[in-house]
Amino acid sequence: MSGDFMNGLADTLAEQFHGGPTNVSWQRALGGLSAEDASKVPAALPHSVAEVVAHVQFWQVYLLRVFRGERPSWPGSAAEGWPDPGEWEILRTEFLRDQEALSAYARTPTFLEQLDHKGRPRSLPLLSFAGHGLYHLGQVVSIRQALGLWPPPGGGDTW
Repeated sequence: MSGDFMNGLADTLAEQFHGGPTNVSWQRALGGLSAEDASKVPAALPHSVAEVVAHVQFWQVYLLRVFRGERPSWPGSAAEGWPDPGEWEILRTEFLRDQEALSAYARTPTFLEQLDHKGRPRSLPLLSFAGHGLYHLGQVVSIRQALGLWPPPGGGDTW
């Protein structure tokens, strides 16, 4: 594939970790949330914003470990992928930091073409994880809407 195509693909993939060009960003979606508000679970919904962020962070850390050459154990159950959120400001900071690390990997065409230990291009788990993150970004917006905490102070789509 041409260098221009790969660079464009890398840039587009990298954008997805922040929310992409057609969604509110994670930074904005999490903006202005106190620890108390982030831990509220709306009626009829299963999770708080903090729980969703802790879940996505669990998988961000997992994927970053894989990219560093580690082979972390796959969780034995879905519940293991939903850890206790802990302290909100620390979680939020680490989440955004690790999101940027994954975005940096995605911006590197040579990394995207590398093969993992199973012979698959590194671009595949990045693409899959980007979609996973966008799914949960939508949940965060819905949770905030259900709590009457939308739009965030920095603004966000209201439709």
